[in-house]
Amino acid sequence: MAEQTEAYIRNHFAISPQDARFGPAVDLFEGGYVDSVGLAELLEFIQDQFGVEIPDEDLLSDDFATIEGMALIVCRHRVS
Repeated sequence: MAEQTEAYIRNHFAISPQDARFGPAVDLFEGGYVDSVGLAELLEFIQDQFGVEIPDEDLLSDDFATIEGMALIVCRHRVS
């Protein structure tokens, strides 16, 4: 799940493979990789790809700022 999300973000937001700062643990919002419009697109990707809607409390959590955290949240809701 994390790999698919990382590949989507890299492709959709045109992040260079040479960008050494980008990775699964980087804060996507503080790092300037994803903005508010990008968040809506990312949520749509997660819902379409993994069949999960992210509740507001998870959207506002620090975990949702990284690809690793998103993967944990999605996995938790897929099992529920």
